Amino acid sequence: MKILKKVLLVLVILIALIAVIGLMLPREARVERTTTINASPASIYEEVNNLERANSWSPWFQIDPEGTVYTFTGPSSGVGNKMEWNSDHPDVKQGSQEIIEAIPNQKTRSVMYFSEGGDEPAYAEIILQEEANGTLVTWTFEADMGGNPINRIFGMMMDTFIGPYYEKGLASLKTRAESKPVFSIEIIKMDTEPINYLAIRETFDATKPEDIGPRMEEIYTQLIGFINKNGVMGMGQPMSVYLNYNETGYEADIAIPVADASGVTDETILIGQTTGGKAVRGVHMGDYHKLDDTHKQLQAYIQFNNLEANGEGYEVYVTDPTLADTAQWRTDVYYPIK
Repeated sequence: MKILKKVLLVLVILIALIAVIGLMLPREARVERTTTINASPASIYEEVNNLERANSWSPWFQIDPEGTVYTFTGPSSGVGNKMEWNSDHPDVKQGSQEIIEAIPNQKTRSVMYFSEGGDEPAYAEIILQEEANGTLVTWTFEADMGGNPINRIFGMMMDTFIGPYYEKGLASLKTRAESKPVFSIEIIKMDTEPINYLAIRETFDATKPEDIGPRMEEIYTQLIGFINKNGVMGMGQPMSVYLNYNETGYEADIAIPVADASGVTDETILIGQTTGGKAVRGVHMGDYHKLDDTHKQLQAYIQFNNLEANGEGYEVYVTDPTLADTAQWRTDVYYPIK
């Protein structure tokens, strides 16, 4: 009995000692890591202000990419962009992250909830500071460990647990940002509705660009005449749907959107529909002769972001080409994606 009493006494003393030490430790746990990336703040901000895109460099995504289910809600980026995850992997488990503050090209702040953390939130910030040799990126983690002394002791070890993940994530972000293609056009991901259209299919010789414009004008004149004659209701700006494309030429449906093409039976007129759903859109401003560069940038964007095509790309000619100032000509280029 004396031995048992001594053991119990030692345990009580140890528990009391842990409680005292724990209560003396800081309530707030904080982790911080930095790196310098040879890229602009704006370019890096695009990678951190979109939680779906952030998975391309997140160290936690790499742990269980096949077994984790991700759900994204809210806007595609910025405040309200939210990600929830669910995994059986012990290093991933379940949780959520939502952007609650977004200062363009400067900072994002997110709130996070973890399955093992109950209702207590944690916060992460990514701060971007432009420097002479690039951008200083600071990634922080903060959590309130409460009054429980055991939690406070755990908080003291947070840097050891999370720090290596932050270092790995920043290294991946650096690699991604420094290898990122430079895009001179506005590119966004968006949801689109399928477009019904009437068209005439034509093959164009890319080595004779001077013939393309006049031939497209002839086709549009023919289509408009057909639509007016047959009482078909047009539904938007003229467009082209690209079916086959290479360096020497391309085949395309030169088209006009319509409300309903079900009654069209003319063999010279094709009935088509674009692929609805997710798409990337690039805005081309200027002469049509430089549209090839816009297509190449969109294709590079799709490849860089590991997106998968889901149908034929198409151009919508937003601006009337009779406008004298060609710099004001706007063409929206769409590539459907999965």
